[in-house]
Amino acid sequence: IAHAGGDATGAEIQRALIEAVGRAPEIEIIKRALAVDLLLDGPAGEGGAVAGVTLHVMGEGQRDGVGMVRCRAVVLASGGMGQIFSQTTNPVVSTGDGMALALRAGATLRDLEFVQFHPTVMWLGADSVGQQPLISEAVRGEGAFLVDDAGDRFMQGQHELADLAPRDVVAKAIMRRMMETDRPHMWLDARHFGEEKWQRRFPTILATCRSHGVDPVTELIPVAPACHYASGGVRTDLWGRTDVPGLYATGEVACSGVHGANRLASNSLLEGLVFSRRIAAVLPGELRPWSEPAADARTAGLVPGAVRRGLQDAMTTRVGVLRNAEGLAGVTDYLDGLAATPADLVDLDAWETTNLLTISSAVADAATAREETRGSHWREDFPERDDAEWSGHLDVTMRDGETTCVFSPAPPSDGEVHA
Repeated sequence: IAHAGGDATGAEIQRALIEAVGRAPEIEIIKRALAVDLLLDGPAGEGGAVAGVTLHVMGEGQRDGVGMVRCRAVVLASGGMGQIFSQTTNPVVSTGDGMALALRAGATLRDLEFVQFHPTVMWLGADSVGQQPLISEAVRGEGAFLVDDAGDRFMQGQHELADLAPRDVVAKAIMRRMMETDRPHMWLDARHFGEEKWQRRFPTILATCRSHGVDPVTELIPVAPACHYASGGVRTDLWGRTDVPGLYATGEVACSGVHGANRLASNSLLEGLVFSRRIAAVLPGELRPWSEPAADARTAGLVPGAVRRGLQDAMTTRVGVLRNAEGLAGVTDYLDGLAATPADLVDLDAWETTNLLTISSAVADAATAREETRGSHWREDFPERDDAEWSGHLDVTMRDGETTCVFSPAPPSDGEVHA
C-alpha cells in the first residue's frame, strides 16, 4: 500500500497520472463529456461487439452536443454509483453512468448488493445532500472514539475491537444508536489529539472540518454513516474483460472479485492501478477490426432530473445500512413509478438521473434476492450468514429494457488461492 501527503494518497496518485497523460501527445482529452451509450455492431447480449460510443459534451469545449466516436475498444473507468444515495463520500459525477451503459449494452453486473457504508462521514445538516466529507477510520486508529449525545462510548461491548471494529459493524452500531436516541448523528471525539497531531497526521481532514465550522481540536465532530464504496459493478475477468467483446472495465465501475463482500481499506487504489495495467497489457493484442454500428435497438425513455432527490432519499431509507423485505418491496414499487415519469427535456440531468434509476433498481433487486447477511449487505430479517444457500454471486443483466437477477453458486473451493 502506498502512502503520500499524510492523508492525501489518492490525490497524489491522481496528480501523477494526470501529469503523465498530459505529457502524452497521442492522447486526446475531451473534457466535460458524458458517455451516453455504447454503439455495437450487433444485438446487445447476443455477441454484439464494441463499434463506438455516443457522447454528450457539455459547456466549455463543446463540439456538437451529442456525437459519436468510432472505436475498436472501450475501457470503462467511470467510478462508482454513490449518488444513488442522498449522503455519500462520492463526487457528484458518481451517478453509475458506466454501469448503466454496460448493462444496456449486454454486460453483466455482479454483486451490486454489497455497498459499503463508511461509518464516520461528517454530518452537515438535515438538508445536506450529495458528497459529504469523509472522516477517515485512521482517525479512530490514532485513538479517536465515538460517543452519543450523553457522552457514552457506545461501541464498548459491541465488538472486541470497539471503535476499531470493521466498517459494517461500526456503521450498524451508529445507525442503531441514532434510532434509539432519535438523533440524526453521533459524535467523534479526537480533542485529545491536540493541534500539533492534527496538523501532522490529518491536515486535510482538519482543514475540511474547519471549513464546515467545526474545529476538531476543541470540538466533537458530528458523524453518520454514508455510502462509500461499491464492491459490485461490471463483471470482469482478471484482465478486465467484460462479456461484451471490446469492452473492458477497471476501478470501482468494475467487479473484478478482489473485494469480496466487504472491501478492505486502500484496496480500491491498488485494484485501479493493477487492473488498468493488466488491461493495457492485453488490449493491443485483442483489438478487433473496425466495424459498423448496428441500428439502435434500445428501449427509449429518460426520466426528469427533478425525481433525483426523491430517489436518493428512498434508497438511503430503505436500501441503506439496514435492510428488510418490507422496505425493499416499498422502494421497488417507488422506483417502478419513477420509471413511468417521462422527461420533458433531454439534457445531462435527465441522462444522469435515468442512470441512477437504472442502477438503483438493480441494487434493490439484488438486495431483495439475497436473503442473508453477508459483508456489507445487512438484512434485519435474515441476520445470519447462510453459506449453504448464498455462497455465490447475484448477476443482473438487461434484455429489451427488462432486467433479470440470477444467482450463480460459487464453485467448490480447493483451499488454494488462484491468481
